[in-house]
Amino acid sequence: MKMKRRDFLRRYASTAAAGLGAYSTLGGLNLVNALANDSDYKALVCVFLFGGNDSFNMFVPTEENGYNDYAEARRNLAVPRGSLLPVDAVASDGQRYGFHPSMPEVRDLFQQGTATVVSNVGPLLVPTSRDDFLANRVPLPPRLFSHNDQQDFWQSLELDKLQSTGWAGRMADLLGGLNANRELSMNISMAGSNLMQTGVATIPYILSPAGVVAPKSQTLVDENNRARNRTAALDLLLQRDSGHVLANYYRETLRRATSLSGQITEVLANSPPIQSGFPQNPLADSLQMVARMINVRQTLGLSRQVFFIGYGGWDTHGNQNSRHPALLRNLSESLAAFYRATEALGLSDNVTTFTAGDFGRTLTSNGDGSDHGWGGHQLVVGGAVRANQIVGQMPEIRIDGRSDSGHGRIIPTLAVDQYCATLARWFGLQNNQIDDVFPNISQFSERDLGFMS
Repeated sequence: MKMKRRDFLRRYASTAAAGLGAYSTLGGLNLVNALANDSDYKALVCVFLFGGNDSFNMFVPTEENGYNDYAEARRNLAVPRGSLLPVDAVASDGQRYGFHPSMPEVRDLFQQGTATVVSNVGPLLVPTSRDDFLANRVPLPPRLFSHNDQQDFWQSLELDKLQSTGWAGRMADLLGGLNANRELSMNISMAGSNLMQTGVATIPYILSPAGVVAPKSQTLVDENNRARNRTAALDLLLQRDSGHVLANYYRETLRRATSLSGQITEVLANSPPIQSGFPQNPLADSLQMVARMINVRQTLGLSRQVFFIGYGGWDTHGNQNSRHPALLRNLSESLAAFYRATEALGLSDNVTTFTAGDFGRTLTSNGDGSDHGWGGHQLVVGGAVRANQIVGQMPEIRIDGRSDSGHGRIIPTLAVDQYCATLARWFGLQNNQIDDVFPNISQFSERDLGFMS
């Protein structure tokens, strides 16, 4: 039976401070290491493309009829047919497709069976056709085509204007007990606080590409022992019960952050380097730190981890023909380098990387770029991906065609709930937990899209 939201909150609010335990030294982490079950380790790595990727230029029809429709719709934004990097798989429309010429590494991953394209994913509350949309006869996600609102919906899948939890946070609330280490969050963010990883009992632990973001009290210059004295006073305060629930929660959060910053810094400093030739760009830097954290999973006592990386710049209203290829190149090189790192760690089957983003972009050109759209293609990379698939139903790439809601904004054929629930099921979420985490999934007949083995 589906759990009501208030029951979910009540059930997990009582565990918000649970598990904030005794692993305060590296010696304590050695005990956690002994409890970790590495054979069952799994990690999800979300690469969120802030701004909205023009994925209809990332993955393009290569056969004459399909390409001609695409070129007619995209006009000055169309990628030359001869430059596309074809793949062997055939899509649902009977067409063959190819990757943008800036993405040879991802094309190679696809060809070797470790990457897939999930076609035309986007925010939906129920299956929606062009006729449904134009007649206003089905409910729609809130405030379509708005950056902030669609980012929130992708991450939370909830309709409330002020969402409080995200799907990875709710999932961590349910699965957090799989980790022997209850002090370090299952959810680790390389992009600061985010809604996707926030649950009732879960907040993400924040890292930077350089490593631990230490509490300010640990980074102050020590003049005349003032910082040392300040630290001693803070330590004393952290040991006291204030008698107030919120103050105690803040105290415990600060204590945990202070403790973890030292632990993780030491663990990373004592871990071997990752040798897989990462390129030099912000996304690669974040993925390299994720690889380092995965490498120390046993020492930290972690069997499940969800990482969140933000990679911006995809809002290509202008100068798209030069900006977008550079973004795709960084994405392709970085995803491939990270996959090689998981291979070197012997964990390529245990780590799945997936893209997400605000929305797709319009088929129509504004003269120098594309505008805010709706559905779009996403990438999934990892050894557990089912090989040589183009998942889902390809839209018709035609202005005012049966997939167009208007102005070249393509209506999704797969919901974000379906896409993320498929990943969550592989991660370990049970069927009876899916509805608690993905509130709209019951409206769709396919609860598992089948792209994970």
